[in-house]
Amino acid sequence: MRLIEIAILVNIKGLGSANMLKIINYTQAHKIKTLAELAEVDLTKIVNKKLAKSISTYLDTDIKNLYKNIQLTLNQYKKDGIECISIADDIYPSILKESTNPPMILYCKGNVDLLSSKCVATIGTRKNTLIGEKITTKTVEFLVKNDFTIVSGLAIGIDEITHKTTLKQGGNTIAILPIIDNIYPASNKKLAQDILNNGGLLIAEVKPNTPFHSSQLVKRDRIQSGLSKAVFVFESSINGGSMYATNDAIKLNRPVFTPDIYKLPSEYKSLKQLEGIKYLIDTKKSIAYTSDNYEDMKQMILKVNQQRSLL
Repeated sequence: MRLIEIAILVNIKGLGSANMLKIINYTQAHKIKTLAELAEVDLTKIVNKKLAKSISTYLDTDIKNLYKNIQLTLNQYKKDGIECISIADDIYPSILKESTNPPMILYCKGNVDLLSSKCVATIGTRKNTLIGEKITTKTVEFLVKNDFTIVSGLAIGIDEITHKTTLKQGGNTIAILPIIDNIYPASNKKLAQDILNNGGLLIAEVKPNTPFHSSQLVKRDRIQSGLSKAVFVFESSINGGSMYATNDAIKLNRPVFTPDIYKLPSEYKSLKQLEGIKYLIDTKKSIAYTSDNYEDMKQMILKVNQQRSLL
C-alpha cells in the first residue's frame, strides 16, 4: 500500500494505528494495491464489524475523487517543502515501527536522511536550573562528538538547550513538533529555522493546517522515545511531561539515562525539577551517570544498536 492510500484511510474516524497496521499487513500479504481492491475484501477478516462497516461506507463513495483530492493535498504539501513518509515506505525508521502506536505518516521538513542515523532523545523540564543546563550541555557535547543525532521537542528549557548545543557543536538534530506547519512555542520559530538551515530535520505526525491542542504534545513525546536508541532525562518533576517519553522508552526496553544527582550538592537534590530523576534512579528505571562514565554509557547505546541490527 502506498502513501496515497494510507493518507486516504487515516481520515476514517475510529481507524487507529493498530488497525491500520492490520490492514497494511493484510494488503501486503494478499498483494492488494488499491482501495478499489480493498473495497472488495471482507473487512471483518481484518478488523471488528463496526469498523469494517465504517471503512466500507467510506470506500463506497467515489474512490477516484478520494484519490484526486488527496493527491492535490500531497502536491500542496510538497510545494510547501513538506515531505510525507508513510509507515509502508522503506525510508520509515524500523525502530519507530516498534514504538507505542507508531505514526502512520510522518510529515517532515529538512534532512530526512537523519531518520536512519544514530538517534538519542534528550528531554527535560521547561523550568531548568543552571546546574541542569550545565549537565545537559556537557552531555550533549559528548553525544554530538560521538556522532549521535540529538532528538528533542523544541520546547523551552532543556529541549531548547539540547538543540542549540547540538547546532553550536556542528551536530545533527531532529525536532519533534505537534504540527509541522505551526511551530510551538512560537518563541522558537527562529530555532526551528536554524535547525533546517544547518541540515537538521523537523517532524510531526499531525497533518498540516490542523488546529493546535495540548494533547498533541503528549502524543509527540512517544515519537521522541520511539525514534531513539536511548533517552536522556536531565531534569523533570515526578509528573512532568518528560515522564511520558521516559515511560514509553522503558516499555520499549530502551536505556534511560539520568544524571547521578546523588553526587551533586544536597540543596540541588531537593528541588522539584529533580523529583522525577530521583524516582527513576531509586526505582532502578534509569541508569545514573556522571562525566566519569561517559564511555561506558556510549558503549551501552551502541550495544543496543548492534543487538537491533541482528534482528
